[in-house]
Amino acid sequence: MLDRGMSGVLRELSVLSLDCQASGASPSYGDLIELGWAICTPAGLVGGVRSTWILPRTERRVPRAVRELTGWSEACSESAIDETRAWNIVRGACSELGPRDAPAPTVIHFARFELAFLRDLHERLGDAAFPLDAVCVHAIAERLFPDLPRRSLRALAGFLGHSPELIRRAAGHVEATAFIWRALIPLLEGEGVTTWTELKQWLEQPAARSRRTRRQFPFDAERRRALPDRPGVYRFVRKSGDILYVGKATSLKKRVAGHFKSKGPATERGLELLTQVHDIVYTETASLLEAALLETDEIKRIDPPYNVQLRAYDRRAWFASRDLTDVVDAPGAAHPVGPLPSERAVSPLPALAALLRGEAPTARLRAMALAVPSAFAPDDALFLDGWSGFCAEVLDRLGGTASPPLVRVERAARGLWLERGRAESDAAPEDAPPDFWDLARVRRRLERSLVQSGLLLRRARFLCLLADATVAFRERAMIAARALVMSSAALVESADLDSVHDLTRLAARKPHALGERRRSFDAAAYDRLRVILTELCRIRDEGGEMALAVGGHVFAGERLSRLMLGV
Repeated sequence: MLDRGMSGVLRELSVLSLDCQASGASPSYGDLIELGWAICTPAGLVGGVRSTWILPRTERRVPRAVRELTGWSEACSESAIDETRAWNIVRGACSELGPRDAPAPTVIHFARFELAFLRDLHERLGDAAFPLDAVCVHAIAERLFPDLPRRSLRALAGFLGHSPELIRRAAGHVEATAFIWRALIPLLEGEGVTTWTELKQWLEQPAARSRRTRRQFPFDAERRRALPDRPGVYRFVRKSGDILYVGKATSLKKRVAGHFKSKGPATERGLELLTQVHDIVYTETASLLEAALLETDEIKRIDPPYNVQLRAYDRRAWFASRDLTDVVDAPGAAHPVGPLPSERAVSPLPALAALLRGEAPTARLRAMALAVPSAFAPDDALFLDGWSGFCAEVLDRLGGTASPPLVRVERAARGLWLERGRAESDAAPEDAPPDFWDLARVRRRLERSLVQSGLLLRRARFLCLLADATVAFRERAMIAARALVMSSAALVESADLDSVHDLTRLAARKPHALGERRRSFDAAAYDRLRVILTELCRIRDEGGEMALAVGGHVFAGERLSRLMLGV
């Protein structure tokens, strides 16, 4: 049995750090599904952090959002314990801190949530006094840091220098809560709160509200203002030294200032991030294009938790057979088409070609043509109604009727893209399948999947060319032109030029064989060259200049634009 610290002095006190995960907001709407706990002493966590899954008490379905946040799945139930055993674990953890007849001092991040479930357990299963004397860490933080933008567990832990797990699991929460508790003790002492009894009394008093009307951020505003008004890459750094986020900027000063707006809309995730920023590390670059290249490589290298785009995850570059029906993650003689960003990137094209050949519109084929999961495909009759008009007005009109089906489909994809214009056609497809289908939605989805997959196919051809090219560009605001030399999809040299056409020295490089270029692609290489293509399109649209040299051949002006667009 541990000494709780008979004097109740916070510095000497051993406490129970506790966290629960549940399938709903209260016992009336959800069940406990996970419990985490640890004994936190002045010397550290005794026995480490422990956690267990709990079998849901009712037949209520665990919502998808909760499953994604907690990691719960049906497989978890195999190792889960029932709630009676879970409650006995809580009582046993309390007994490690002292006699059973005295409630154990307990710290919980957002105690109102956990205590509702734990009191419900006690009312149904307990046979003695409630064993927890709990304080809410969030309530303490509200009083100590009234101006902090957010006091969620991750925001608060990161602000104080901990590196919490992003996944909302009980064990990670217990560890973070224990860290926060130890970090708050000196700050409580500064408020004259030195014992557990004084802490409980302090929390019972009305909290002083901040009088500030603007958001206050921990990172010093003067240091933000000292950033250069130059292109580059910035990194938001936590107190622990972890890099939280990587971004690019035309102006480092203005872009970073945009994050720290004191008024206006802001996302919860964004405020959580900014609460933790302790430092900003930056790298100046000669151009925004070079900043974009550095950004994508830095995100792959660091894997910052608050970046969403350009992270590696388990992504790969993919390559398809000539008829696009088979896709693998390595190029070869049988799979020469690529690189592609995903296994299903161009699947609508062979599906549409199969339908043109008269194959039966099975659920799988309908789903592939519409780029949705099979379970979400519309019924046969509705799809055929939409397909009939789409075939006559798009595939036959733009793809012709005399060529092989796949050629017709590719021609129609290119023609519809040119007809609609890049602004509309380059828009991302709908993330989720429609909740319902009608004729107009079937037509719209067919056109969108055709355009998007055709665009990715044409992009693959240009990226293979770009992998061993020299790119020259000058934005309107740039004094000198810049040249970037790519080899096997990696940046190997950069230099200033008198003009974008001054490529004589750099244009003579012999490119690698096409097969070798394809083999150089992984997710990082794909993103790197896609970023160059995106930035070149932006430079052209903003009135800048550019040229491309490959194996002694130089492309510029309209010729380069058509090459970039695959037309």
